[in-house]
Amino acid sequence: MPEQNNSPFTKLHVEEVTPAKRTLLDELNLPPKARKFIADNAKTLQIALIAFVVLISAWNFYNYYTQKQKNDSSALLAKAMQQTDTEARDKDLQQVIKEYSGSGAAMWSRITLAHEQVEKKDYAKAQEELAAIKKDVSTGSPLFPLVLFDLGQVYEMNGDLDNALSQYTALREIPGFVIIGYLGEARIYEQKNDSVKARETYEMLKTQSELEPAVLEWVEAKLAVK
Repeated sequence: MPEQNNSPFTKLHVEEVTPAKRTLLDELNLPPKARKFIADNAKTLQIALIAFVVLISAWNFYNYYTQKQKNDSSALLAKAMQQTDTEARDKDLQQVIKEYSGSGAAMWSRITLAHEQVEKKDYAKAQEELAAIKKDVSTGSPLFPLVLFDLGQVYEMNGDLDNALSQYTALREIPGFVIIGYLGEARIYEQKNDSVKARETYEMLKTQSELEPAVLEWVEAKLAVK
């Protein structure tokens, strides 16, 4: 009978002396308390990790989607504005509003369509649309003073002087639009034959530091005849 091989390199000895298969926790060389916490909460940690990965993926997709929407809506708006045919332009603008509702391009499309109603002298329709736009635009938006000015003009052209006045009064409270607001107010007071209020407004206008010399000269001429 052959002599048993007692070499330390036989399979028997290798199984006896080789330690149990090392895990990832072993490779990380973590402190015992940390290893125990991870081992005890492995399932919960796995779920949290999956949720985190899903959240990051969703956020990246959202950023990609919103940027794509912005690019696509801007491209369609640019195409619409290049149209020389009014009917074709209006169709493209309506498409921007329908497909990209809530975007900046959709808001510009709505404003452009309202301007077209003004050009057609359909002041009632333009007034309705601009009033709706005003509700949808935040007061901090750069568009807000422009909408106020447009709406004030439409009210004025439609003979609704009280509502026109309220738009111009709100407009002069916004930095950069003070002069335009005062001019609008003074003009409305003149149309209402309220010379006292008109003069007071022109006097207030004269005190504005950003008033251009040419406008100041015009205001002084207005005051000289009142």
